[in-house]
Amino acid sequence: MLVDDVDRLIRARRHQLIYDTQLRSSVGSIAANIRESYGRRVGAERNQFLRFARGSAEETDEHLSANHRTGRISAPEYWRFHNRLIVVVRMLNSMMKESPGPSVPPLVP
Repeated sequence: MLVDDVDRLIRARRHQLIYDTQLRSSVGSIAANIRESYGRRVGAERNQFLRFARGSAEETDEHLSANHRTGRISAPEYWRFHNRLIVVVRMLNSMMKESPGPSVPPLVP
């Protein structure tokens, strides 16, 4: 949902947002790294990709913040995204703290 909402924001503000290419890349990287983490072994290997996703969430927030500070997106828009990203970061932190369980089977046998 976050990827779709950021994409709509970028399309609606074509040529107005700064860092739009990096913003699109970083928000897409969040979901991609979460998904990739579940193709990895439980533990340090999986956590590495969850950390990548967390870094991408932080990067996404920084790009949105820069656009807010320069008046390109409104305060309500920025804070809506920011609060959703906080939830994502907390979720990722929680996923990294979980005790290792059975590994998740791949999607394709």
